[in-house]
Amino acid sequence: MTNREAIAKALPIFIAAINMRAGLTIMSPLIPILKDQYHLSSFLLSFLTSLTVLCFAGSAFLMPFVGKIGGTNRVISTALIVLTAAIFVRAVGNMPMLFISSLTIGIAVAILNFSLPVWVKENTSEHSGLVTGIYITTMGVFAAISIAVAVPLAHATSWGWRLAMVPWIVIGFVSSLWWIARNSKSSDSSHLPISSKFYVELLRKPGAWSIAVFFGLQSMLFYGTATWMPTIFVSKGFTLSNAGYIVSITGLIGSVIGIAAPHFSSKLGDLRALLAILGGVLSLSFAAMIIDDGWRLIVWFLIVNIALAISFPLSLLLTVTRSVHAAETRSLSIMAQSIGYLMAAFAPGIVGAIFDVTLNWDIALVFPIILGVILGAVGYFAGRPEKIHI
Repeated sequence: MTNREAIAKALPIFIAAINMRAGLTIMSPLIPILKDQYHLSSFLLSFLTSLTVLCFAGSAFLMPFVGKIGGTNRVISTALIVLTAAIFVRAVGNMPMLFISSLTIGIAVAILNFSLPVWVKENTSEHSGLVTGIYITTMGVFAAISIAVAVPLAHATSWGWRLAMVPWIVIGFVSSLWWIARNSKSSDSSHLPISSKFYVELLRKPGAWSIAVFFGLQSMLFYGTATWMPTIFVSKGFTLSNAGYIVSITGLIGSVIGIAAPHFSSKLGDLRALLAILGGVLSLSFAAMIIDDGWRLIVWFLIVNIALAISFPLSLLLTVTRSVHAAETRSLSIMAQSIGYLMAAFAPGIVGAIFDVTLNWDIALVFPIILGVILGAVGYFAGRPEKIHI
C-alpha cells in the first residue's frame, strides 16, 4: 500500500476526527461568558472542563460493554451519534444539562480516542505514523476553528453562546449519516474483544506505565493551559476576541507543523531524545511567558502549541509502535488514555486553584513549567524501541 492509498483508505477516521475535539475546546473561550451568565466560580468552570476529561479516564471500564456493539467501525459510528446528540442537548438545555452533556460528550470522545488507534493498527498498520499524524492534525485544525468562531458566534445573535454549538451539531449529524451509510454496506459483524490479560499483565509492565504517564503529562499540559489561556491573555492586556484568535491560530499552526511528526518519528525507532527535548522546550516556553510581555507572548505560545502538537500524536503512536497485535494496541491504548486522562482531569482545577489563592496568573504558569520538566524525564523512558508483550 502506497502513502496515497493509505490516506484514501483512512478517510473514515479523518471524518470521525473532525468531530473529536470541537465539542471540548469550544468551551474554553466561552468561559468568561458562562461565568457571567451563570455566576459560576473558577472551580466549577474548571470542573466543567475536567468532567469531560474524567470521562476519558473512566470510560475504560465501559469498553468491555462497548465491544458488544460490534467491530471497530460500528463502535466509532455509534460514538459519533452519541457525541452529536450530546452537543445538541448542550445547545438547548439549561445549566444542569450543560454538565450532563459534557459528561456524555466525554464518554463518546473517550470511546473514539480508544478506537481510532485500533482502527489504524487493523487497517493501515504499515503507515501508522502517516495516518496518525493526519487524523491528529485534523482534530487540531477543527479544534482551532471551533475556538476562533466561538466568541464571534456567541455575540452574533440573541442565542448567545448556544449558537456556537450549531456548526458542530450539523457537522456531527452529516458525519454520523456518512458512517451509518458506510456500515450498512459492510458485512463485518465482528465484535471488539477486550483482552482478559489487560487488567493483570499490562499493569505489570514498566514500559506501559511510562507511556501512560507520558500521555498523562502531555494531556495535563494541554488541558491545564487550554482551559485558561484565553483568560490569561486577557489578563495580559488582550481582548477576549483577540485572545480566542491567538489560541486558535497558534493551535492551528502547531497542528499543521505537527502533522509530519508521527510519520518521520515512526522511522526513528528510538524516540527517547526527541521526547526529552519536547519536555524541555515546553518548560522554557512557559517560563518565557512569565517573564516576557506584549506580542512576544504569542510567539512563545506558538512554540508551546507546536511542541504539544508533536507530543500528543507521538504519545498515541507509542501505543501502536510498541505493541505487536491490534488486541495489544487496544489494551495499551485503553491503559494509556484512561490513566493519562485521569491525570489530565486535575490540571485545569490545579491551575485555577493556584490563581484563586494567589490572584496571579504568572504564579499559576509555574505549574506547567514543572510538568514540562517531568514530561521530558518520563519521555526518555517511554520512547524506548522495545515491544511491550502481554
